[in-house]
Amino acid sequence: MRISHLLAVGLALLAFDAGAEPRTCETHASTTGSFAAGRQFFTWDVVPDVAPAEALRRIHAEGLKAGLTVGRLDPELGSVTLEQTAPLADRQVTLPVNVLVEGEGEGARITVSKTLPAGYATREDVQRRAMCAFIDAARG
Repeated sequence: MRISHLLAVGLALLAFDAGAEPRTCETHASTTGSFAAGRQFFTWDVVPDVAPAEALRRIHAEGLKAGLTVGRLDPELGSVTLEQTAPLADRQVTLPVNVLVEGEGEGARITVSKTLPAGYATREDVQRRAMCAFIDAARG
């Protein structure tokens, strides 16, 4: 009885999620490259009513909270490079996430890109969600 209840709840949640509209940053997402050559993931979105400097501050804080290190922070340019170290075969590689925050109207346009080396296995939907999390952090 308990297993069938959990199964019904799980299927209901799956059906609900399948009908959900994707976030704007997910519809703006694109990928270039290949598993064999390395890939680069991109997305962007506009966050209304948040000043670019505040958006950058929130994104920087979210990156640190997530355990990333700061490779470069340039408030004047509105950019931050956050880095994650991950294993690849017999070595460690650095996976950079580049964020550019520009003014747009009364808000901020945020562009996020992530570069992965050749042979690094990941799913595109995972990368899209991770990049959108930075944009969501700017929303507050």
